[in-house]
Amino acid sequence: MDAFIVLLLVIVIICWACYRRKLSKAAYGIASLDIFLRIASWIASQFGGGAVDAFLTRFPNSLLGVAGKYTSGIVYLIIAWAFIILMIYFLFLTLSIFFKK
Repeated sequence: MDAFIVLLLVIVIICWACYRRKLSKAAYGIASLDIFLRIASWIASQFGGGAVDAFLTRFPNSLLGVAGKYTSGIVYLIIAWAFIILMIYFLFLTLSIFFKK
């Protein structure tokens, strides 16, 4: 059920970015969500048990983990490559901001 919440957040981010007509906003939003999921996964792995671990282990490890859970084959391959291209674009945006200053 929690993976559906993550998928809903991704759809909201993409729709919001389409409304604003900025691909960079989608890249920032999806990358931020993926980074949050990875940090939550790391925190869950550091705790041996308890309420925090029980809460955080319900969420997937990353956005590709969600895609892998619900798709397979060529659909997963397309989603994975789209994700990688979006992350490369996010890296380009981040580095361009870093080198401007």
